[in-house]
Amino acid sequence: MKNIMLAFIILFTSTLAGCSQVNEIQFQAYAVGLGIDYIDDEYKVFLQFLDFSNVAKSEQGKSPQKSSVWITSGSGKSIEAAFTKMYQGVQLPVNYDQLNVILFGKSLIEHKLGKTLQALDTNYNIRVTGLTYGTEKKLEDIFTSQVPFNYPFIYSRINEPSFMQQQDSTIPAISLQELIYQYNEKTKTIMLPNISLDNDTMKENTDKVTMSTFDGAYIIKDQTYKGILSEKELKGFIKVNNQTVRSLVTFKGAHDEETAIEILNPKIKRRVFTKNHTLAYGLNIKIRANIRESNHNIINLNVKKALADKLRTEVYQSYKNSQAIGGDVFQFEDYMYRYKNSDWKTCHHQGTFPTLKKEDIHIKISPLKSINKMNARVSRSPRNY
Repeated sequence: MKNIMLAFIILFTSTLAGCSQVNEIQFQAYAVGLGIDYIDDEYKVFLQFLDFSNVAKSEQGKSPQKSSVWITSGSGKSIEAAFTKMYQGVQLPVNYDQLNVILFGKSLIEHKLGKTLQALDTNYNIRVTGLTYGTEKKLEDIFTSQVPFNYPFIYSRINEPSFMQQQDSTIPAISLQELIYQYNEKTKTIMLPNISLDNDTMKENTDKVTMSTFDGAYIIKDQTYKGILSEKELKGFIKVNNQTVRSLVTFKGAHDEETAIEILNPKIKRRVFTKNHTLAYGLNIKIRANIRESNHNIINLNVKKALADKLRTEVYQSYKNSQAIGGDVFQFEDYMYRYKNSDWKTCHHQGTFPTLKKEDIHIKISPLKSINKMNARVSRSPRNY
């Protein structure tokens, strides 16, 4: 009897020791990019995979060879069917723990974004922390675009947008979680960054290098695609939104020469107030600024006024551009809904909302600083313009 009990204990404990059906990390396919489009009444899904050899090379120093990009694709009448089609050719179990970029094609944004977000929200393999973008380009062309100095794609700007925000801020990236949340809020205007391709800026020797780049945003409101606005059409918003770190404003200064001013960490606040017995919108904007380029002595007050006038014009034009297609990039309606709900209910019932006037954009500029301090004449008190 004792022998039988001993044999049973040994057999039982042997099932607890060690791990069964464990996949070593090198024997899994790590997805780092997901792309979905809707073409010819079918979902087209792409997965971009992490190449461990490229990552190892980048940790030790940049690779002497171009980094390889591994992509698979599948199509189907549903997103899950397209995923299943892909799995048939991948050969390895797909791991989504490193998924960081999610790209949506323009056709999908126009026609199937709501259904797609619902499918991704109920798929527990997909990380909701991944950054989301839209594009008019082919998804595979974005995923196979290059990164300078032979670094792997995981070091591209769309993977790490915060790095370049410190040098040249653009439309803020949003996560899949934020996109799902905003899509279901009727008062929110979604600005989904648009990714394009640029083969004119960077060269390797004399050969052009194709890189991904930000180019405006898709505007979505009340679960409806409104249109796309270019970076130029949104430059006022880009320069003053609360997630901007650095941007540049240029204008004609003294002696009709270009003056370049660096805008740093702007802070913007919305206002809803009564003006002439009617509701009105307003913006209060605070900025810090450095004089980056000027060939003459700076008269501070003149430069401040010129800077404020230029910014006010650009901010107002961004508002008008979004309003023209049914958007609200400064989120005035959402602000009313949350903080002036009785006013929002009245406006919603009447079907009309207040508008922003150019004169209600107030800009406060901290004392200007100059890189060339020998030529700067700077006042010490901020002023509203």
